[in-house]
Parts: sequence; structure tokens; C-alpha cells
Amino acid sequence: MNLPNGKLAVPKWFIDLKGELHDLTDEQQKTESLARLEEAYKNYSGEDRVISSLELAEQIKTRPPIPKIMTGITKLDDILGGFVSKQLIVIAAPTKSGKTSFCIELTIRLKEYNPLWLPFEEPAEELIQKFLERKENPPLFYTPIKLPTSTLEWVEKKIIEAKIKYNSKIVFIDHLHFIVPFSAERNDLMIGQTMRELKKLAKQWDVVIFIISHLKKTKMIMQPDLEDLRDSSFTAQEADTVIMLWRKNSKENGQVVITNEVNVSIQANRRTGKTGNISMVYTDGRFMEKSLAEDKELNEYAGQGWS
Repeated sequence: MNLPNGKLAVPKWFIDLKGELHDLTDEQQKTESLARLEEAYKNYSGEDRVISSLELAEQIKTRPPIPKIMTGITKLDDILGGFVSKQLIVIAAPTKSGKTSFCIELTIRLKEYNPLWLPFEEPAEELIQKFLERKENPPLFYTPIKLPTSTLEWVEKKIIEAKIKYNSKIVFIDHLHFIVPFSAERNDLMIGQTMRELKKLAKQWDVVIFIISHLKKTKMIMQPDLEDLRDSSFTAQEADTVIMLWRKNSKENGQVVITNEVNVSIQANRRTGKTGNISMVYTDGRFMEKSLAEDKELNEYAGQGWS
């Protein structure tokens, strides 16, 4: 049997040889077949060949540096080192805690990356209307006129269209459960599969995908963690980064009072491993780091003659 060398496909000749070794009873013939196998692998130079970590390191050194997508939120950028292409980012929070608003904040800050929005929960018209009601221009983003379906195949088509037409480099999807195929059994596995497919799309089309995720019913008085992600642990496992929001609150006269202070918690970060919290303030539809918000408030008071 002639064994192929170089970049020819391995599977067929390997299976043929394996069958030959299994069928042979003569020890000398087995030895000769094993020798041919050894020679074939010694010369194998296909794209999946085995190399050393040092050789791989030298290849990496010759590549151009990976562009970092910085948000301008100082502590967030410090913790994450910026977002990078091919990442899948989960944004999660209790209901009405500002998930969509936080993604809009990122959209405003990252407008040069021509964000694509797939807003299955709250239509784009409603998002834009909020800005118009405040007499403000809406942020720049791109979105389908209609969302006739929510299949992953359709999501991929819109990513391709946005890249070709507008050079979109980031994608916001609101939210995960709209694109998970419904299954009465093992919904957790369906979520895991969907997350893996989204990660593949991020890699294949060289974009950052932000996916909004809901939480289980959780107490508003406690900062949520990864265990609170709804329906499946795969949401966190398959993501590169998990960012959780929590609006600080207190109890007054037995009632929960929600404040405009938001803790932005980086609870998973595959790229650098660094986690942490950012204290922010949500006001007038925008997120601002708390220290900057306090400085702004003091400056406004000073401008009005307050002491």
C-alpha cells in the first residue's frame, strides 16, 4: 500500500493502514506497515500538523498586534484590556436594570465600529423614540427594517450584510432566548449549542458579538452572579466575557427603592482572567463612571454658585 505524504488528506490512508494492521497476523508484515506509518507521519506537513509551542510563539510574534476596542470607560478598559474581535460577550442583569441601556451606551461610545443591532425584544423604533423624546439625536447603529425571524441562519445573513454594506465590527443581540430553538426538553443544552454557534459566527466573520441574557428570578437587593444566569450554565461557559449589572437599592418603610447607582461587574474574563467592579451612575439615559459623575455634579454646582 502506498502512503501519501505532504498535505494530502490523512484520514483515508490512516484508516486503510489501521485496517491492514488489524488484519495482518504476520509480525514482520506488521513491523513493515508500522515503519511506513512512521515514515509518513515524519514527513507530514499538513495544516493540522503537530508543532512545538515555541514554534507557535514565533509565528505569533510575526503577526500584527490585535486591535483593541476601547470604550472610554476607564476601569472597564483597564479590567478587560479592551474588547477584541471574535469575542462573544454576555451582558446580564435583573429585569429593568439597564441591560439594553448599557448596550446603547456602548453603541454610542463605539460608533466608529458601525454597530449592528438585532433588537428582538424592544424594537429599534422604540429605542430611537426615547432619544427623540429627550430632544436628542439617536446613536448611530444599523438594524434590519423588519425582523421576520430569529434563526441563527438569519442572524448570520444580517451580520454578513452589515459587514459588506457598513463594515460593521460589533453586533448587539437582544436577547439570547429569542434565538434559542424552543425545546421542551433540555433547554440548557439548546442554549449551550446556540452560544457555541454564536461564538463560531464571531470568529468566522471577525466581529465582537454582545448578547443580552436574562437572569433567573433573583432578589433585587443582592448583586447577581454567574449562578443566576437563566436556564443554563453554558451561557457563562461558552462566553469570553460576562458582564453583570446591578442597580443598588435600599429598603425604606418596607419598600425597595431603586437608585441610579449601577455596579458593572466583570464576572468572567477568558482573555486575561481579570475581574472586578465598576461603580457607575445611570442618568438622563447615559452611563457614567461614578467618580466622573460626582465631578460633573460638583462642577455644575460650582457654576451655579453653590458651595
